[in-house]
Amino acid sequence: MADKDSSDVILNMMSKNLEQARGAMNNYLQFIEKSLSVSPMGTSSQANTLKGYVERNVQATFDFSEQLLHAKDFQDVVRIQTEFLQTQFRVLTDQAKDVVEMTKPTVIVPRDG
Repeated sequence: MADKDSSDVILNMMSKNLEQARGAMNNYLQFIEKSLSVSPMGTSSQANTLKGYVERNVQATFDFSEQLLHAKDFQDVVRIQTEFLQTQFRVLTDQAKDVVEMTKPTVIVPRDG
């Protein structure tokens, strides 16, 4: 019974820490948004797109952490981690393609001659 109580205390503490980290990250993202709003890139569609990518990636990481907190056993941990990594690899690949497409018109290639 003591092991169950200890596990509950640890899980509650980890959940509380995760929520605090989520709050800190939200504050940080708000700070970045305010900083971007005064930069030349500021409110451009590129800046908004990149900010959206950051927000989604951060949210995915917190969701992953939340799932790990509730893993039943080591196999569950491996499954959760594998799914997260596969999904993030696909997402980051798509985001990289989008960034390349967004920046194509602004790239100047010098000509020989």
